[in-house]
Amino acid sequence: MHTPLSVDLTPIEVPLQQLFLDPNNPRFVGSDWIFIPDNDAVTTEVQDATASRLVENHDVDKLKSVMEHNGYLPIDRVVVRRLSQDQYMVLEGNRRICAAKQINGHAEDGSKLPNAIMETLKIIPCLLYEGAQDGVNASWIFQGLRHISGISEWPAFNKAKLLVEQMEAQGLSFTHVGKSFGLSAFGAAQWVRGYYAFQQAKEETEFGRYIDERVYPFFQELFGRSSIALKEWLQWDDDAKRFNDSANLNEFMSWFYPVNKDEEETDGIDKEPTKSEVTDAWQRRRISKRDDLRNISYLIHKSSKDWMEFRSGTDLEKSYNRAILAELEQNRDDETSTVDRFFRALQEADKQLQNTPLSVLTNANHRKTLKELLSSISKTEEKINPFLAS
Repeated sequence: MHTPLSVDLTPIEVPLQQLFLDPNNPRFVGSDWIFIPDNDAVTTEVQDATASRLVENHDVDKLKSVMEHNGYLPIDRVVVRRLSQDQYMVLEGNRRICAAKQINGHAEDGSKLPNAIMETLKIIPCLLYEGAQDGVNASWIFQGLRHISGISEWPAFNKAKLLVEQMEAQGLSFTHVGKSFGLSAFGAAQWVRGYYAFQQAKEETEFGRYIDERVYPFFQELFGRSSIALKEWLQWDDDAKRFNDSANLNEFMSWFYPVNKDEEETDGIDKEPTKSEVTDAWQRRRISKRDDLRNISYLIHKSSKDWMEFRSGTDLEKSYNRAILAELEQNRDDETSTVDRFFRALQEADKQLQNTPLSVLTNANHRKTLKELLSSISKTEEKINPFLAS
């Protein structure tokens, strides 16, 4: 009969310094993986190397920043196995323990962390595994349960909603709320502004009844560094947390929901589209991925002609490719014009030298200036000649 894994787990409290990072962590395993036995695993050299590998490749600094702001949060217990009476190897939770061990009592800006924060790092709530599996197999089992079939990634909209609720409830800044969740101030602002814009579109545009959370990531992208032109076209007001151009916002939403609206002849009321019609409209949307917004911003900034063609119904990819081609041709023409100007300038200089006015030769100051220019030209000619000979 199968024995449930839960019977092999016992809650315990372990001092942080008694917890050891697993150098055989499944995150590290590759074709060149070499198993490290427990006696070597607990050495300072191996522990430092394991910590460095986690920090460099697995976003430990982000976790560290969150802990410095919130303390160690025992939301999920770390799973460990016993090595000795006062040594435990981490099976699941290596990133968290690595981050906790990186905290030295001071924040990035040099300020001292509150004692209340440091107290949370002393004793770590754990689950002690005492089953039959050896350490390697146990690590794979627990990390597999957590990262393959366990934790489900939150949708982007839900993450943004949490940030907004925290900011509004506690009056937090973008910097403050960002630190709470391991985000930069810019990143937090992008999530939050996208949420407000999404809510405005849902509440105020004629497409509001069609809009669902699938659209939110596009609103988040509107506040990225590559979509500034499109954001300005919609006239974002940061103080009011809304777009001021309602007509453009409606047009923007129409790109996502090209619904065929049939007006009833009897009373002029818009006929409500069916669920299948809305689904079909979403499948036919003119913007299919977030990067499309960057391409639209490019059109607004670089090619008004192709921008207007896109707004009139031309496929975005076609409009964008035309704009890119036109810019390449313009750059080529500019380069040709630069070369032409260069040779014309040299020809004009040669002509002027051949017809040097007598007043230049008879005036001492003018002669001095002319000598300096000719000397400079001579030095430049010496530098160029090797290239002309090749």
